[in-house]
Amino acid sequence: MAGKESNPIQQRMDLLVERWAETASRPGVRIVRIHAQENEKDMVAAFYTYMLGVDTPNKDIPIIFESIFHDPGQYTRVLLKELERLLDIWNNANKDALTIKTEPVHWSPDYTLVQKDNPAYLFTENMNRLAAYLALDKGIYLSIILKASFVKAADFCRWLEFALKAGVSDKCKIVIDDTAANPFYKKLTDKYPVEIATLYPRLNMDNAMQQVAVMGNPNDPAVRYRQAFIRLMQAIEKRKEKEAKDHAAACIDIARENIPKSPYWIGQIIAVYAALANDQVGYKNFKKAIGYATDGVEAAEQSKGLITDEFIYRKFIAQAVMLRASLYTADKDWQKAIADFGIAAENYVYTNDLILAMEAYRMMGYANRKFGNTDAACSTLARAVEMARKIPRHILKFTTFPGIVEMLIEINNSKYVGRTEVEEFAASVYGKDWMKEILNWKNPRYEPVTDASKTVVV
Repeated sequence: MAGKESNPIQQRMDLLVERWAETASRPGVRIVRIHAQENEKDMVAAFYTYMLGVDTPNKDIPIIFESIFHDPGQYTRVLLKELERLLDIWNNANKDALTIKTEPVHWSPDYTLVQKDNPAYLFTENMNRLAAYLALDKGIYLSIILKASFVKAADFCRWLEFALKAGVSDKCKIVIDDTAANPFYKKLTDKYPVEIATLYPRLNMDNAMQQVAVMGNPNDPAVRYRQAFIRLMQAIEKRKEKEAKDHAAACIDIARENIPKSPYWIGQIIAVYAALANDQVGYKNFKKAIGYATDGVEAAEQSKGLITDEFIYRKFIAQAVMLRASLYTADKDWQKAIADFGIAAENYVYTNDLILAMEAYRMMGYANRKFGNTDAACSTLARAVEMARKIPRHILKFTTFPGIVEMLIEINNSKYVGRTEVEEFAASVYGKDWMKEILNWKNPRYEPVTDASKTVVV
């Protein structure tokens, strides 16, 4: 128990559980909106997983839905299909590998429960009946967690309003979340102040991170670095540029002091420059961001003389150069972007990072196209297709692969890869409706990566 109490993250998770229990138990509440600060988002995501645990204070029965919302009728249907899959997993999992006894759920959705003019009724009524089947004790709820991706918040809110009008059992709680930066559900919450309750986590994550940072021996350089790096990230989040620069310098000093003892400290220097570069992206100062990214590239290149493991130093180089390439793209310096994406791709191929190699080739093709060299673009995109073929189909469909197909179709040059070959490959990934997937790939399921400033990651 002492160890648990000393853990600042566990303390905050327990606090979130308490606030959840208080909010969900309010009379008349049918939807719980978790309204977090930006730095609380990860804790909210972890909370959903935590609710699944059998050894936690939470006794509610959570079902986490991750279906994509396109329109009300479609969403209801895919939710029920997702529910069927989850029940199948529950009933047919390897029970021998479990340390607890589980009972099968002999229940399935009834697709005849349709109400005219209310597309959410089919889902809500099935969930009401599932809650009744589970015969939950007093104070225990079926928590319907909707981690929905959508294009227009207003359309998804309309579905939620349909759900309220359809009637949600007092044993069910629909859970949605937004943040202070994107309060998607404010208008809906204001319209239904009794049925929709807002839970404010108020976890003081800045303090939590500082508490985590000081855990351990204060003389340990890793502890000192961790403290400085967390202060750096907090300064960046609060848009305090001078403070960020000061904390970055402290991080770099600690790392440089310790490189003679362990050359892998060079990776911490690369991480600091990446953070500073990303910070400048927030200010739209791409020239300054490129300067920091170049410092990171130079540090990564130094790793070749410090680290004997080629796999490691090539990873460092790939990450650092990919970042700078994205920044060159944002600054529309196409020639330099092309060169850097090529270097990144070569190193990602060596380290067998197939998804990142594919993305580097895709962006190299994009930059070539913008530069006016469609032949080079097609040649590079053909290499991206080669990488894509090595990625399992169930993973590939959630990458930027549609962006490759989209460009190849638009350019319509079969010199390096035939159109029929591309179309057949796309169909093997997405099925007969593959073209719809290609046309709509820039929805929230994917990062909108044609804006390179949004692809700056390490």
